[in-house]
Amino acid sequence: MWLRKGVFKYITLLLVAGGLQADITITQLANEGAIISDGETRVMIDGMVVEPYSVYGGLPAAAAAMFSAASGPWSGIDLALASHRHHDHNQPRFACRFMQASPDTIFVSSPQVLGLMREKCRKLVTTDPRFREILPQYDQPEIIELGSAHVTVFLLSHGTRKYARIQNFGHLIRIGGMTVLHLGDAAMSPADFERAGLHEVKVDVVMIPFWYFQPGPGADLVKKYLNAPVKLAVHIPPGEMEEVSAYLAEAYPAVLVPEKPLQEIRFSSDALQAPP
Repeated sequence: MWLRKGVFKYITLLLVAGGLQADITITQLANEGAIISDGETRVMIDGMVVEPYSVYGGLPAAAAAMFSAASGPWSGIDLALASHRHHDHNQPRFACRFMQASPDTIFVSSPQVLGLMREKCRKLVTTDPRFREILPQYDQPEIIELGSAHVTVFLLSHGTRKYARIQNFGHLIRIGGMTVLHLGDAAMSPADFERAGLHEVKVDVVMIPFWYFQPGPGADLVKKYLNAPVKLAVHIPPGEMEEVSAYLAEAYPAVLVPEKPLQEIRFSSDALQAPP
């Protein structure tokens, strides 16, 4: 694996043409957690969440046991990423446990995320070269290349006031001939999306926090910046899943809603259609 600085506006994807088949599988975990795989390389983002946190979900007992053993869906993870330090996206105690159980996984995240992990497993984080700390800037994203995955990591604001200092990363994951966009908990700010360069990026699958689809400013952001052929509504609290799913089915029938941890969705570039 290697990391380098990159120019974000050039990280785009042309869909596979000429009858070639390119597939990826996205496995839903808790909240915004997902494993993205093309059968060769497995990338996990915000996937080290086991316990419920606030109104947000965790893993059922059987899935939690597989997580701790780095088995089942969690076996063979090549690259683990965390968008930011909040415990509904990365839980340090469980992240340490997973990295100990999965010796070939490389973990890349912010100083804030790794700082919290050092409180739980200092020796592992400070001595193991598999832990990589990055802090991209708006004009200088970080590029990670590992196996068949090409990942662009870039800043997206988490918000204002108490959220302004949160180091929140967006991830553009090019794998299996397709591009997946993960926003973390990006603030609904057109100016920030422009500053991050999202108006210049073409994606195939985008994972969008469900509140972007609620009445308010999110709808315009989805239409202008996130209008990918496939949209997944994520980060839905388990207690609100039924209500949110019913609302999205009526207001945004084309949006997919992964409802349970370990649900798998397979995408093929040949099957994608342009957004309306």
